[in-house]
Amino acid sequence: MKERKPIFIDHLAKFTTPQQSALKRIFEQHVRDADHPDFKNMGFVDWVQQDCTLQHFDDCVMVSVPNMFIGIERDGYAHT
Repeated sequence: MKERKPIFIDHLAKFTTPQQSALKRIFEQHVRDADHPDFKNMGFVDWVQQDCTLQHFDDCVMVSVPNMFIGIERDGYAHT
């Protein structure tokens, strides 16, 4: 039987290691305990699936958090 990776690894595989670290940090700061109705009680995997998009032209990740969007560069630098 083929061993499967956990589902969260599948969704993070397209991001660089610094981007993955930034995603975790941003989730902890902005999403995990949010009272915003679109993000309330949302887990990390669900957030990555629904609100994190890899932009193919420059490999930047755009993430949606309550009341703003954050861009994450390949080196992990995040900016609004």
